[in-house]
Amino acid sequence: MRFMRRRSDFPRTADAALAAFGIGLRQAFAAWPVLMGRALFYLVVMAILAALWDKVTAAHLPGTLAAHLPEGALTLYVGVTEWITLSVSAIHLRLEDDIRSGALEPQLLRPKPYLAQRISESLGGAAARLIVLAIAGIALLVLSGRPQPPLLAFMYVAVLGVLGCAIGVLLFTFAGLSAFWIRRVLPPYLIVQKLTFLLGGLFAPISLYPRWLFRFALATPFAAHTFFAGVQIIAPSERFFFFGIGLEVLWIIALSALIALLWRRGLARLLREGSP
Repeated sequence: MRFMRRRSDFPRTADAALAAFGIGLRQAFAAWPVLMGRALFYLVVMAILAALWDKVTAAHLPGTLAAHLPEGALTLYVGVTEWITLSVSAIHLRLEDDIRSGALEPQLLRPKPYLAQRISESLGGAAARLIVLAIAGIALLVLSGRPQPPLLAFMYVAVLGVLGCAIGVLLFTFAGLSAFWIRRVLPPYLIVQKLTFLLGGLFAPISLYPRWLFRFALATPFAAHTFFAGVQIIAPSERFFFFGIGLEVLWIIALSALIALLWRRGLARLLREGSP
């Protein structure tokens, strides 16, 4: 009977998650000045990084793997990784506020699942940012006069980028749930952010790393967050595309399971000891 009750709750949870996704999407578009500001920030960042990487690649860096990259490849790569990371919403701050302020407890009395709604709402906001920043990035690419990647590369990037952004939301959720045990989620958030820089290859492909570090990074969720999508804009590969999808889906499932476990442990602590 317990299994049947859980199974019967799934349609209600799915409906609540879908509704929350729509709310997050509409709220993000309604706050269009914020979206435009983020798009402007993205363009400024890309203008600076493009100037940097163009000078780096122009030097050809003899003796390094960067010398073998196509012209402008690093700029395109960073454009994709920044597109993903800037699209992830700050769900960790929302979770911290709700847990520390005591606003979470009333939410637990509602029939709709709180955490699924929060994650879905963040995914909706991320979807709006992905759309707007993609338009801004493509416009910048066209106006720059740079060589255009093939259409297939954009298709691969779109699929892997959406899944990678979902992984980013889950990583930030993981950081946010630490508020059950610590007063501020800034330290775990900074750890996630720095690991994205290093193991996710935010500013340079992890394929340029030493072999041992590349293999290690490839097996982490941070590579699934940004690297798989970014590398497709440099060298589109059907084989690596499906490999990336497989790993991204596996990490989404694994992170979801870890978040569910952390959520249950955190709720047990909250109900036993109160807000941290």
